[in-house]
Amino acid sequence: MAADAALTEAVDLLPIGTLAPGTLQTLAARLSRHLHLPCHVLPEAELPLPRLAGRTQLDAAALLAALELRAQTPRRLLVGITAKDVALAIFTFVFGLARQGGQACLVSLARTEPAFYGLPPDQDLRARRAIAEVLHELGHLAQLEHCPDRGCLMSFAGNVEKVDARGTRFCAACTARLPLWLRGRPPLGDQR
Repeated sequence: MAADAALTEAVDLLPIGTLAPGTLQTLAARLSRHLHLPCHVLPEAELPLPRLAGRTQLDAAALLAALELRAQTPRRLLVGITAKDVALAIFTFVFGLARQGGQACLVSLARTEPAFYGLPPDQDLRARRAIAEVLHELGHLAQLEHCPDRGCLMSFAGNVEKVDARGTRFCAACTARLPLWLRGRPPLGDQR
């Protein structure tokens, strides 16, 4: 069932597996600053955690299918968040996964962590990357495709350097196609 982006009323964050305490609450608070929708943290639910054959990563397609079965609440979008690394059979990894126009998406925080790359912890960088990934997947739920503009949040990012380079904003062409709730809030003092 495709989500009617104009009628969306809330975004629900669902933990998949174990996450560090406060991770989703912080993510929801930061995400709420970007959206014109309330963001809620749901209690952890029992979901299968299937691995790809011959790999240690979780199967992103199977997880997305399980999330889509749970996303039956009208006018609400479901974002599954996991600390585990995820992949598709045809990709060595993915940061997230969504079906264009769907009602649920998946985001992995594993590769948003500087420590994943052997670097010192950086909570602000990790948070920026996590928000960018959630917004990117929400863009797909709002019917957007990958954008050729490398500075656009909807551009495809096959590595963390490209995630960092594309930033946290949609280009003008993508913004024009976004529902109001995903366009972002104006800066403080510019409340037109």
